[in-house]
Amino acid sequence: MTLPALARIRQIARAGDTLRAWRMFETSGLPDSTAPEALCLKGRLLKDRGLRSEGTERTELLEQAQAAYLTAAGDRPATYPLINAATIAFLNYRPDEAQAIARGILAILRSGEHEQETAYWLGATEAEALLLLDETDESREALEKAMRAAPEAWEDHAVTLRQFRRILERLGRSPDLFDHLQPPQSLYFQGIIGIPEDEAEVRARLESAFGEILPGAVFGALAAGADIVVAEMALARGMRLHIVLPTSISRFREVSVAPYGEGWCARFDRLLDEADFVEALEGNAGLSQAAILNGSRVAMGLALRHARSLATRATALHVSRGIDEPGPAEQEWRAQHLPVHEVVLDHSLPARGAGLDPASNLAIVASCGPLPANYDHGAVEESHLEGATVLAFADLVTAMDCALALLRGSPELQLGLDQRAVPNGESLEVTGELAILLARAAPQGSICATWPQIAALDLLAPEYRFESAGEIVTALGDVPIGLFCPSSAV
Repeated sequence: MTLPALARIRQIARAGDTLRAWRMFETSGLPDSTAPEALCLKGRLLKDRGLRSEGTERTELLEQAQAAYLTAAGDRPATYPLINAATIAFLNYRPDEAQAIARGILAILRSGEHEQETAYWLGATEAEALLLLDETDESREALEKAMRAAPEAWEDHAVTLRQFRRILERLGRSPDLFDHLQPPQSLYFQGIIGIPEDEAEVRARLESAFGEILPGAVFGALAAGADIVVAEMALARGMRLHIVLPTSISRFREVSVAPYGEGWCARFDRLLDEADFVEALEGNAGLSQAAILNGSRVAMGLALRHARSLATRATALHVSRGIDEPGPAEQEWRAQHLPVHEVVLDHSLPARGAGLDPASNLAIVASCGPLPANYDHGAVEESHLEGATVLAFADLVTAMDCALALLRGSPELQLGLDQRAVPNGESLEVTGELAILLARAAPQGSICATWPQIAALDLLAPEYRFESAGEIVTALGDVPIGLFCPSSAV
């Protein structure tokens, strides 16, 4: 097993797909390895499994995890495996053992004779050892110092803060003791098209919103008007800009930007060049209300996914007219009890230009193998194409519920899941083509879906977590995919 492969398993575990990471670890032949790197990864995976278990199984898995870390450390002054062993002992109701290890770690750190680590991880290790000893003030000071040494190492900060929250809960301390050190929030933004030429009021209102939310990354589209202004202000403040367009760049530009003047077009083009991430959902049918809702769902899902990866929060920013009712995307966000910051403008200009295309949303499940006889799948339409069964659903969550039920009943199936806006009158033979290709690419017992479209489930049904899994080559072009295995569900 190479170090890059170990890193890949660790990445999957960090993303929360613990059981998939463990299967990869087992099939690699590493469970019996005595190499410190493999033992540390083994300890990490056993710990994650243990924390998701209960009773005797939890105790045994955590004991195995602690033993793996201690074996990895051996007689070396290796603070990384030692601090993990200490915390696992603490979470496994062995506080005396944990505190003895923690004191030993502090002695190693103060001697200066420890194995090489970054300034951040050495500081975070000291802070964790102090927290295990219930020295919360000293722990907070040590972690603040460590974060000052690596102010933008947000993923590392997130790992530390998750660990600290577990310790605080076990100590009976307030879980928000270290919340002031959280990475900046993720922000989903959506605004109105058509704002006054004098943008001073809009910018002043948005300046206030940014000051309250303090986001580090923003996610949304780039329609002429509030969207573009939000994106420009985010970039000017050093935030990471993630653009999700509901259709192709050219079609979006034609309908949602160009009718408002060349000045908006120039700003749109410049933002595309400067964004950290641009995703155009070209599989959608033109630019329709259905496609716009899809794009919003994907942007919201990506914002939530980013926030979870950093152990921070996500907020929505809606710029609207006073007479506007909450749209479908905002309603779905609020239905998950997620925070919304509203900026209501007194004046705005009416929309103009080409109308939207007629389309509706469909979620397609395809299976390469036969489905169980008389299975009540609840699809709105069914078809049999190229040896595959194709089911059409009116909404993505129902389609995912069905796909998961099918896999649990028939674990040998390979399923594809595609969700997009479909032109009115399009046949299922055409609509289902991509879902069939996805099913053929799916490993047995899994669901293969289009990425990042499937990130919409991070909003609609966060218990269904797909992981980005590269691309597949198809007759329709290279298709980015996400994978889901039933055993990876929380």
